[in-house]
Amino acid sequence: MLKNSMWISIILGIVCGALCALLDLIPNDNIWTFSSFSGSLGFWAITGMIIVMQYEKRWKSAVGTFIYFAVMNTSFFIVHYLISPMFRFPRISKLSVALNESVLWLIPSVICGVCALVVFNAKKDDILGTIVLALPMGLLLYEAICLVLSIIINHKYLFQTIIDIIGILVLWYLYSKRKNKIALGVLTIIVAGSLLIAAYILYSTILFI
Repeated sequence: MLKNSMWISIILGIVCGALCALLDLIPNDNIWTFSSFSGSLGFWAITGMIIVMQYEKRWKSAVGTFIYFAVMNTSFFIVHYLISPMFRFPRISKLSVALNESVLWLIPSVICGVCALVVFNAKKDDILGTIVLALPMGLLLYEAICLVLSIIINHKYLFQTIIDIIGILVLWYLYSKRKNKIALGVLTIIVAGSLLIAAYILYSTILFI
């Protein structure tokens, strides 16, 4: 079956990487800002959770997550290279550059694979599972708040905001059924609030420029 197979990581990685590369070509001078999609924390959190939750064993979820992000990043740079002849000033015009970029992005892919070992606990219907699920949901809520403010003030990032809100609703619907929903909601708000405070302390703003 496709479920529990590494093929789901490979196929989703190829599709998401190609989609992000195509969206990256769209100018970011309008309210939708499609080109920022691949760099959003929400996109990485949502797709990462989808991959992790497909596997029944912790080590497989870690390997599958690493493969997904590695393939996604490789697909992103290869697609950029393939479509470069269409543009006067391409982002990547040499295959060697695309491959070098792909190798560099193996490090974040490994980190995501390690994180999957922890995120796998979101499957559990206990306090640990509730806490772990609150982490990606809190991250999505934090980013959504920043993006909403950016929409109001800078008129950008509407597409990302919609994706993050959908991600919160999907994660809640799929994985909160047997968990304490009050605790999950409170923890999600705490995570988001902590990130907002940290972002303001570090950058003196919570807006996405």
